[in-house]
Amino acid sequence: MERFELAVALVRQAGAALRQARLEADAVRCKTGHQDLVTVWDKKTEQFLRQGILNEFPADAIVGEEFPAAGDASPETVWYIDPIDGTTNFINQHRNYAVSVGCWQRGEPLFGLVLDVENDRLYHARAGQGAWCGERRIETSRRKNIPELLLFTPDVIRTFLEPGRDELLRLARDVRAVRSIGSVALEICAVACGEADLCVALRSCPWDHNAARVILTEAGGAVAAASGKPLPLNEPCAVLAAGSTEALELVLERYGRYEAPQQ
Repeated sequence: MERFELAVALVRQAGAALRQARLEADAVRCKTGHQDLVTVWDKKTEQFLRQGILNEFPADAIVGEEFPAAGDASPETVWYIDPIDGTTNFINQHRNYAVSVGCWQRGEPLFGLVLDVENDRLYHARAGQGAWCGERRIETSRRKNIPELLLFTPDVIRTFLEPGRDELLRLARDVRAVRSIGSVALEICAVACGEADLCVALRSCPWDHNAARVILTEAGGAVAAASGKPLPLNEPCAVLAAGSTEALELVLERYGRYEAPQQ
């Protein structure tokens, strides 16, 4: 089985299990604080995905949210896994959360998968083959006039209202509207399919965005660190995603550049 086919099968199985999941009172834990949560299902899902991948490709490496990196110490192929991107939504809403799996080889993307679990909507892209939602090919809106842009961010308060965010707050006032799903992967996919035009995520880890960034770029969009530098593959980073290179560069030029806050 090819890696892409395996990933699709595993992600769909994980999504089916999560749709049936119910949280008991003791199933939720705080990691760094009351807004940074993990559930037994985050751990179960990541274990399931890791085992399925390493059973077929034992020389590959896995970088996930809940467990230390696994696999070969000097791998050619690395998988980036977020078992539940949007854990708070999973806990409070049981919607607006995703399973995210990206695969890279020698530093270049092979594919990205993001499953909107409750809607059973699979965003996927293989390098050089376009981006898809299910069997429908998707493209970005290519809008670049600031007053026409819809901006998504996973955390409105931290993005716009913490001290030192004056330029980002000005951006929020200049765009058509600001919305928040609460999942970096789903918000970047919203840009990929033209339902949004920008995504700003000031606290994002490789497992949050490395699958969705493949989908976005294959859909015609652009992504960078919010500092304006290329988005690193293996480091936490403030992320700026846009429906086109022109829109990305315009935002950086008019509204400044930001380094990732301390995690």
